[in-house]
Amino acid sequence: MIGIPKDTLGSTMVTAKLQQMDGPIMKLDEMCTRFRAIPTPVICDAMYDLGIPEQVLSSRLRPLLPTKRMVGAAFTLIGRAIVPHVGWDDGIPRMQPYLRIFEELESDSVIVSLNPDSSVGHFGELTGNAAKTRGCQGVILDGNLRDTEGLLRIGFQVFFSDLSPLNGIGRWEMAQKQIPVTIDGVSISPGDIIIGDFDGVVVVPRAEAERILIEAESVDAAEAKVRAEAAEGISPMQSFERHGHI
Repeated sequence: MIGIPKDTLGSTMVTAKLQQMDGPIMKLDEMCTRFRAIPTPVICDAMYDLGIPEQVLSSRLRPLLPTKRMVGAAFTLIGRAIVPHVGWDDGIPRMQPYLRIFEELESDSVIVSLNPDSSVGHFGELTGNAAKTRGCQGVILDGNLRDTEGLLRIGFQVFFSDLSPLNGIGRWEMAQKQIPVTIDGVSISPGDIIIGDFDGVVVVPRAEAERILIEAESVDAAEAKVRAEAAEGISPMQSFERHGHI
């Protein structure tokens, strides 16, 4: 890894992993658009069918917008409390590395933010506006959300574990970015596809994403046939025998 800038290491690893895949690599925007049409239970069924472990985050992470599905490639970061706290003026330089990530976010990204042992708000309306402008699709926030009124107003999705109105300047800083993180025992690497809706949040390994997407679309089509047959009075058992899904 000599000669690879630290800040670009995460994206370089993702690219190298993708280049090891057999066959053509689907573009991220097409992949996310197609995943966006599929509910998380169907994606889990597809992973189960393929023998790929279903990586599902805990339901303690609840959606700010229950009816909005969020899909994007993971941009990971880990934050930490500043102990002891420092004042506003000393805290601003320590907040700047975090603020700069909003210049790095790409379209169809999802921020995955892990913040242990910190009581402040870790994401809010102003950063939400900045992320949305960059094409970011939402946030997985293992931490505290603030400014919910503003986020609801702009329609920006966040799956969060708790709430806090406290300002983070001088009390919190970003420690690392674009590295593998673990939430609730689920490992998330930069570039993994994150799909979240009211049923839960599923982490799709990027190297398996295209295969899982194609299988999920097949499962979704089969379930549509079962749904239509149910409306005609056909029993679930008969439909299951015909299509293999229920």
